[in-house]
Amino acid sequence: MSNKASNQLHELIKSLTSAEKRYFKLFSERHPTKEKKSYIKLFAEVDKQSEYNEAVLLEKFPDSAFTRHFSIAKNRLYHQLLRSLDSFHASNSIEPELYQYLHYSNILFDKTLYGQCERILNTALKIAQKHEYWAIVLQIAKRKKRLAETDNYQTDPENSIADIHALEQQALTKLALESQLWLSKSVIFENLFRKGQARQPEHLITMQREIDKAKALLNNDNKSLEALYLLGQAESAFSFASGNYNATAKILIELLELLEAQMDLVKHEPGMYISVLTNLVYVSAKLNRFDEANTYLTKAHKLPEAMISRMNDDLELRIFNSTYSIELAICNLTGNIQRGMKLLDELGPKLKRWELMLSVVRRAGFYHSMCTLYFIAGDTKKALYWNNELLNSISIEKSEDLYCFAEMLHLIIHFELGNHEVIPYGLKSLKRYLETRERRYKFEELFTDLFRKLSKIQHQSAIRELMTDFSEKVMILEKDPYEKHVLEYFDFQAWAESKATGEEIYKILLRKAPGKELF
Repeated sequence: MSNKASNQLHELIKSLTSAEKRYFKLFSERHPTKEKKSYIKLFAEVDKQSEYNEAVLLEKFPDSAFTRHFSIAKNRLYHQLLRSLDSFHASNSIEPELYQYLHYSNILFDKTLYGQCERILNTALKIAQKHEYWAIVLQIAKRKKRLAETDNYQTDPENSIADIHALEQQALTKLALESQLWLSKSVIFENLFRKGQARQPEHLITMQREIDKAKALLNNDNKSLEALYLLGQAESAFSFASGNYNATAKILIELLELLEAQMDLVKHEPGMYISVLTNLVYVSAKLNRFDEANTYLTKAHKLPEAMISRMNDDLELRIFNSTYSIELAICNLTGNIQRGMKLLDELGPKLKRWELMLSVVRRAGFYHSMCTLYFIAGDTKKALYWNNELLNSISIEKSEDLYCFAEMLHLIIHFELGNHEVIPYGLKSLKRYLETRERRYKFEELFTDLFRKLSKIQHQSAIRELMTDFSEKVMILEKDPYEKHVLEYFDFQAWAESKATGEEIYKILLRKAPGKELF
């Protein structure tokens, strides 16, 4: 925070809850000094600002000594706030409690109270093993080694050097497995987020290699909850990427049952639970199991009390991101514009709060879903607005698949708006994109061929004929396991059918999704 104009202090203060702000003031007043009183005043002034303005702050304290070294003052206040937050949240989860025990053990060791130090470490060890905090088990083993050396290795028979070594090896083995499983899972998800679902068999090779590697590592001796969760996530993502939704649902249901059976551990990692639930919502909808989709969505909104008591900004962001993005996607899938438009009304203020905190890929997903829903509902101008937001603010590299279909939707929207002069330029841009990204797939060829022909005709009868032909060809591609994924982004077949028959697109989507009235 050496930069004088840095707004990190402002961001931190604005993230505080009312309870955290009250606690900070009490925390700072425990041992009042002139410096701390100045910090409380500075805190109050920064808190008043909706946008950070350092010049105004300096004017508020014309005679204060700390303004001569304002970057240092901000830095000290920043760290004072972190210490206050550390104290405020110390009792909210197991991890801070364990680190407190480690700190106590250091203090007792320094005072040569070795017996007390060992008892504290043994207490911490039981908690850490019970809740599978293997990194902290390693820290405990390190301190136990120091105790053994202090006692010239004349340790208690129940705490021998062999026991300490075994303890350390157990933690190292667990961590090494979880590290490799995390890598395998992340490689699969990275491919899925960037490239989308597999469009050719070879796209699955890297993913399959990671799955095989992960499975080979797991055995009955090292099955921690974290390891099983990571493997389940990797396998479900692979099944989803290959278009096998039944297998995806089966894996996720088994994973949900595992988590619900160990809720005492899961309550400290609620992100696991939310992720599995929301993935189940979407996959259930893809399988037309809308009653199940609603059940899982309700669970995601109504978390167990143990999780709600640990609610924080990160968890709120995850719930917002997962539930709204999935609900919007399902509304687009089913043509349920009534529920979709209600969601968009709710989404406005929430998206304003969280938008910049979302990853680029997640933000692109929201923009695309909002664009699609407005288009299905017949509001093409708003659809164009969100389509432009995606194309103008999201880099291609971050979300190649979404960007590709956003360019296609861009052409469709301008066609619907009657902006025929835009189509040749949009088509040229799309072709250049497909060529540079080597996206030589059947659907992309069909789509570009359609718009090449549309750019040359305006007679309605000829347009209907083209749309009928395109719709029939896309229906054939829907049976291709590597081409059907296109309709995950936008139902091009339903759009073409609506242009050929005059029926509204949302009605076609409703008809294509049996059981949609349950959602």
